[in-house]
Formats: sequence, C-alpha cells, structure tokens
Amino acid sequence: MTTSQPQAVVFTDLDGTLLGHHDYSIAGALAGLSRCEKLGIPVVPTTSKTAAETLGLMERLSLRWACIVENGSAAIIPEQSPWRAAAPESGALRFGAERAQILDALPALRQSTGARFVAFNEMPITGIAELTGLSLDDARQAANRGYSEPLHWQDSDAALDAFETAVEAAGLRCLRGGRFVHVLGPTDKGLAAKALLDAVGLSEVPVIALGDAGNDEALINAAHIGVWVRSPRGPAPSTTARVRTFRTQALAPDGWTEGVNAAINICIGDHGDAPTAFAQPL
Repeated sequence: MTTSQPQAVVFTDLDGTLLGHHDYSIAGALAGLSRCEKLGIPVVPTTSKTAAETLGLMERLSLRWACIVENGSAAIIPEQSPWRAAAPESGALRFGAERAQILDALPALRQSTGARFVAFNEMPITGIAELTGLSLDDARQAANRGYSEPLHWQDSDAALDAFETAVEAAGLRCLRGGRFVHVLGPTDKGLAAKALLDAVGLSEVPVIALGDAGNDEALINAAHIGVWVRSPRGPAPSTTARVRTFRTQALAPDGWTEGVNAAINICIGDHGDAPTAFAQPL
C-alpha cells in the first residue's frame, strides 16, 4: 500500500506515558497531540491494553490511524483510518499468539517453575479493577484479551528470571510492564511497529517512540527518536533509540508533550526537512 508521506509517525505507550500513571489523566498531553494533528503526524497508541480499551480512547482523542495492542501482538486499523486498505476485513493484523495458546501453556509453566502469580483469567473483574484503578466497565474491557495474558506477579525477581526462561523455551515471550508481567507470543512493540509501517507503505518515514517501562524497550530501540517519559517508579531503562533519545523532566501526561515536542523539533528540522540520519528505514 502507498499513502502520503507524513513528516514522522509517533508510536506511544499509554499508561504512564500518554496517560497519567495513577489517575489516567490526559490533559497535559493535549497540547502535544494538537501539534501532531496540525503537522499531520499520525499518533499510534502502542500499548499492553486490549483493542476494546484502546479504540475507545482513540475515539475520545480523535486518533484515527491505528493502534498496536497487547504489547505488539496485533495492530488494529479502524474503519475510518486512511490506512484501512492495508488491513484485512477484520481490521486486525496479528503478529503474536492467540490467548488460548497462552492459557493452555500457563499451568505447566507454573508447575515446572513453582512461580507464584495470579493471571487475569483467574481474577474476578472486581479484582482487576482494584489492581488497576479502572472502573468495572473498563476492567471488563481490560479482561477481554485476544493475544496475551497479564500476570499479577507475587514472587521474587529471581523467580521471574527463571519463569522468563521457561516461557521462552515454550515458544512464548515474557515482558515486564508497568503493573504486570505479560505473557505473549514471539513479538514485541518494536517488531509490530515495523510490520505496521511496512504494511501501510511508510517504512522510510522517521519514527518517534515514547514509553516509560521495560515493555517499551523494543519500541524505543527500534525508533529513530526515543523518549523516555519520567516514571514515578524510578529511573527509565537505559535503552536508547537509533538517532537521539530524550528523558523528560515531567511525569505523564505533561511529560508526553515535553517529550514529543523535543522529538518533533529534532525530527523535522528547523525548515521541516528530516535530517539525513533518518533516511534508514525502521
């Protein structure tokens, strides 16, 4: 597929990056989103959230291009998106495993490692709401997963290291997110971003990525310009982007505007021309 070439594409994590970590506030990010809209820069939520959660947020924020959900497991291209022709009839490009495959594997992984955790499918909706701070309706959307399974980890870091090794041996992947450990197929946010850009014919467009936690490392590492939004949990990972990496002073959501503005200023150049360093495709 070919489409008009924007000056950049922004891939952004949600919780703790575009949205406030504790209260899911968005107000401080609106100025940055407005600038992206004025410049014609697509903003693609790239999140551990489900499609139902993310599409609802996109509608509220008038984000129409696409989203990457469940930590890179799938890209959803809405019907109103200019990129819709690149999607199958369902609107979903799948990159990871089906959730049923993951749920089938978890009992053996728990038994072989002795790891202590509670999976989402084992929690009541009220328990998910309590852990996440979501309303009951939003918690139901969070539980409606297609390609991954979050785990409320109740064991040590050493036990998690051993569990990750066992998960990889089973042909799956383990990611440490801001609140949960996520088990998914052999994919990540960076691979999914590349696959989406290839599908819509934008593989040579400069890429800006924003995140705040370990499950964003692959996305930051793949991008041309990376932004680590300051987190209340402590220092950001050391991963850097391919051309330039920023670390914000402000927390989300204000840190999102701080970071995306800095990235856009470098990415498009003083005269609107991307530096030659961005010529290498994602």
